[in-house]
Amino acid sequence: MNPGRSIRVSLLLAANAVLGSAGPGAAQTYDFTAATAQIQDNLNLYGSRVIAIIEQGDRGEIFRFQAGLIGPNTKVGIASCTKWLSGAVVLICAERGYFNLDDRIGNYLPIFDTYGKGDITIRQCFAMKSGLQLDGPEYETDRTLTLAQSVDLIAQNTPVAFPPGTQLSYEGDGMQVVGRICEIVTGKSWGALAREVLFDPLGMTTADYLYFDPNPAIAGGARCSAEDYLKFLRMVMNNGVSVAGTPVMSSRSVQEFFTNQTLGLPEFYSPWPPSPHYPDSQRPDYGMGSWILARNPAGGAVGEVTSPGAFGTFPWVDRNRYLRGIIFMFQITGGGFTATFNNNLQVLAKVRTEIDTKGLPAAPPSSPLALSRTGDFLLLNWRGGTLQTSADLQAWSPLTWADEPFVEILNPPRFTRQFYRVVPQP
Repeated sequence: MNPGRSIRVSLLLAANAVLGSAGPGAAQTYDFTAATAQIQDNLNLYGSRVIAIIEQGDRGEIFRFQAGLIGPNTKVGIASCTKWLSGAVVLICAERGYFNLDDRIGNYLPIFDTYGKGDITIRQCFAMKSGLQLDGPEYETDRTLTLAQSVDLIAQNTPVAFPPGTQLSYEGDGMQVVGRICEIVTGKSWGALAREVLFDPLGMTTADYLYFDPNPAIAGGARCSAEDYLKFLRMVMNNGVSVAGTPVMSSRSVQEFFTNQTLGLPEFYSPWPPSPHYPDSQRPDYGMGSWILARNPAGGAVGEVTSPGAFGTFPWVDRNRYLRGIIFMFQITGGGFTATFNNNLQVLAKVRTEIDTKGLPAAPPSSPLALSRTGDFLLLNWRGGTLQTSADLQAWSPLTWADEPFVEILNPPRFTRQFYRVVPQP
């Protein structure tokens, strides 16, 4: 190993340490009485069986509410909370080079070209702007169909309601199509692929796609426990690395969750009812498998994302306050999302108010490598320059100081991709 290579390896390890330790350090004392009361006083909305857990930075759990026969390891169907997990699997496939997010779906599924729908892109399908819209039958959740069979029927029978990319329309057909593409390019079933690239690396032992078996239902077919979903949220907050230090996704892929894919687009259909409790009075836009819950009206930076499900479970990440959490409930009790979403928004608002009043915990000790953000990019400042994530999952620029590009190590190593360019410091 030559000296230059040794320097690069050391820098890479240091970079991973910084990415893995971002967030508050010393404990701060919060009083979440108001948030607790918001759930307790409206327990009937949750069928009197709910568990809510919120964690902050590297300090872990700061809030818990539990009522009824449900616990952190209870496994239930999570409906559209599935979309966030599925988005991660798709992004991992993209960063490993199986496809580009802006590829035509017809490149992989010729049947869509046959029916004049092949120009829709993978990104449009997963960002809720494909135009594919069919209220019934619901091929993507039909228990009598395989993934391949359901996608063939979508190609044949699902109309394109508007020019792809021009409107936001919340539906599951587009995600189902991309799930089938992932099966084709990897040669693995969706369930096996999700297990290999996401569930096993994160230790999500209760997670599977068997709710509508044999149809994996990419947009709503997962089952999971609250604790296992929190493992996923911790990885998101940790820029793609598990708590155990396992690289699961690149930091650039994680940023896709926080990139507003439908900014300024009119709504063809959105499930979010009117509410006075949306952060900054903004109805959610859509990212990649996740809703954009809070976006700074001034600078445009996305601070909070979520992916609630029809059965009532509500996962959430807040980058501004280093928070991740989940309000978890049975699908067979209460009224699900429709009954609980407004109360959940009020719970989150009370949590924000308490944290903003008391302030964030003290930051951890400073590092010679400083991580920051600008728009859709991560910046890593070090003595040789500033490393910046590329804007394209498939693109990179060589570093001026090295024989080879700086690389972000992914798992497994044979899929390592280059994601950084250097901006010299003045």
